[in-house]
Amino acid sequence: MGMRFEGIDAKLSIAEEGEIKFYTYSPAEFSTGGKALLKSMPVFYNPIQEINRSLTLLAYRAFQNSKQQKNSEESFHILDSMAASGIRTLRLAKFLDKPFSITANDLNPLAIHLIRKNMELNHLSESIYLTNDDCLHLMTNSKVKREFFDIIDIDPFGTPNIFISPALHAIKKEGLLAITATDTPVLFGVGKNACIRKYNVFPLRSTFSKEVGLRVLLYYIAKHAHPLMRAIKPMLSVSFDHYIRVFVQIIKGEEAIRTNIQNTGYILWCAKCDWRGTTDLNILNVPHQCPNCGSKLDFGGPLWIGEIHEDKFVQELNEINLEVPKEVIPSKARIERTLQRISEEISFPLGYYDVHKICDKLQISVSSMKEIEDAIKSQGFNFARTHVEAHAIKSNIDIESLKAILIKLAQKST
Repeated sequence: MGMRFEGIDAKLSIAEEGEIKFYTYSPAEFSTGGKALLKSMPVFYNPIQEINRSLTLLAYRAFQNSKQQKNSEESFHILDSMAASGIRTLRLAKFLDKPFSITANDLNPLAIHLIRKNMELNHLSESIYLTNDDCLHLMTNSKVKREFFDIIDIDPFGTPNIFISPALHAIKKEGLLAITATDTPVLFGVGKNACIRKYNVFPLRSTFSKEVGLRVLLYYIAKHAHPLMRAIKPMLSVSFDHYIRVFVQIIKGEEAIRTNIQNTGYILWCAKCDWRGTTDLNILNVPHQCPNCGSKLDFGGPLWIGEIHEDKFVQELNEINLEVPKEVIPSKARIERTLQRISEEISFPLGYYDVHKICDKLQISVSSMKEIEDAIKSQGFNFARTHVEAHAIKSNIDIESLKAILIKLAQKST
């Protein structure tokens, strides 16, 4: 094998992430003008997704803690189904508490060669097992062998849709699925036909599309879990840069499925006035006119309309992040801000208000977030920032009251 990859190895350089040094290919050589990475990279590595991997470390440690509180001697099995350079596997191997095992899998034999080199470079071989397989086959076969995983990580280049059903067969009861999607234009409603084809959801392109995308993916996972007598419990759902990522616990039983169905429905939105609402799965209940301005309503669904985070889990991640040094979690500060905002946005109504977009439509200047927060709270409404958009807020305020506040604040400043 060494001779087979000798020429390719000469093109490698050493990079560093967290406490791990690893061989990789220069992302600059395989990108569109230094921006989007191309599939032509021999073994994929995207430095921008460091925060994704760092957040994953925290999430898996938190989940591991909860499992080992019940049985501290029980081994903990993780499948990194598309391991690529192995950076996530290696960081996890150094970060998690023992006992655990990680199966690092990739279809590309060059990736397996590279992971092995990176394991040697970091003196990490214990508890890591390498497999060179199609992850669809690996997950299906694990069910046949009854070798299930506590955590399955799915992080493809594009849509994760075809991997979700096999993962649901291979995950343990009360296990954790971590799923990344980079086909965000589809999930955000830009490509309607593609969303219907890939996720069986009629998409909604709205002023809060990034949250809608998370809800489309959660619904798709739940839909495929139900025929297996399983349900999902969203633990954490994030939208970063060019991708979204969800962490869902898998729960077994009819009662959990009934709860999932109650959390499934349609989102209603008025493009004219920005009113939004939800309705259940009974399509006959969907109104056609906006109750605020009388205009025709748009809708999206079916999708997840319930809570997308679990408060206790988010708090646990935050506590672990505060304890861990920056050398281990390079994006520690950004993760802290993100988790704080996620914690604050829990239990708020579905959707967010993009203050800049509303002010642009009203043709008024934008006031400071502190002024907006104080004005909203002074009228008895709740207020929170959202991690999804820098200029967006969560609130139980109605759209007309929010517009009135923004107009009043703009007039004050002139």
